[in-house]
Amino acid sequence: MGVEIRGSKRDWSQLIGVIEAQQLFVFSTHLDPDADGLGAELALARLLTSMGKQVRILNPSRIRPNLDFMIRDGEVQTFSDIAHTATLQEADVFIAFDIGHYSRLQALGAELEACSCTKVSIDHHPGDKAQFSINYNDATASSTGVLIYDLIKTLQPDALDDFQIAHPIYAAIMSDTGNFRFNNTDSETFEAAARLVAAGVKPNELYVKLYGDLNTPGRLIVLQQLLSTLQYDCDGRLAWASIDYAVVKKLGVGPDDLHSLSDFIRSIKGVEVGIAITKMSGNVVDISFRSKGLIPINTTAQELGGGGHAFAAGAKLEGSLTAVAERVVAQTKQTLEAWDTHA
Repeated sequence: MGVEIRGSKRDWSQLIGVIEAQQLFVFSTHLDPDADGLGAELALARLLTSMGKQVRILNPSRIRPNLDFMIRDGEVQTFSDIAHTATLQEADVFIAFDIGHYSRLQALGAELEACSCTKVSIDHHPGDKAQFSINYNDATASSTGVLIYDLIKTLQPDALDDFQIAHPIYAAIMSDTGNFRFNNTDSETFEAAARLVAAGVKPNELYVKLYGDLNTPGRLIVLQQLLSTLQYDCDGRLAWASIDYAVVKKLGVGPDDLHSLSDFIRSIKGVEVGIAITKMSGNVVDISFRSKGLIPINTTAQELGGGGHAFAAGAKLEGSLTAVAERVVAQTKQTLEAWDTHA
């Protein structure tokens, strides 16, 4: 029977009982891991390892280069059904961090369905988690990192004084709050950050490691392409840009250079909703929505088969870049018009 946690009350007792009783754990996060999912799984893995547990971290896809500094050698592996199916089958417990929707586990999720282990989700995203027997879903939490902070504070509070545990939690929280400037930043977030800084985390150094090399030469080419395709609607409150990776790849752009483009669009003065529409490969187009905090856009993403937070969401659609962009923009315009009608 699952445990559904909402609001600020989190009863960790069932999970702590599982942790204390079991020995073999497998952790994972969503496709294309970010600092929140990665930091959350690293922090809890390091704590459980110190308790004598065995933990394997198997993620659906590789870690972006700007996150490599968070990982010790051999600490994280990219899932392979050939190499790791037996590991899943032998596990006592599987914990997914920050996945949003079960489908974001990709091939690992398909293999997991046949496993008899206890399956746990810890997340601050809404989404399909019916496959888990224990669900901690708190959409009011600023990040999955802050949920892990709360869990560790309950399970073994002194562990938060360990820099190797505090560091990835801080990275998780800082990343998902936009360096403490997004509207999900709350008093719990600052309380956690203060405790982690007291453990030795240096915010300026961590910021440089996460974001200091973001503007690579390839990234600047992408931004140039973005500005050349940028369009506005709804009196400038809606802005979007579309990029074909096959085109910019020829100019030396790597896939990591296309991250966070919707954040850039959202930052434009007067824009309430920013959309990055990116065709990566084949016939699939990635859609990333960002709102400044007035107009929820996760329902728009849901209409397109995706999901996410109220002000940060995404979807994937099949079709040509032009056709998908037209559909996405039309759907988002309806969202803004409906908001205007009921405001």
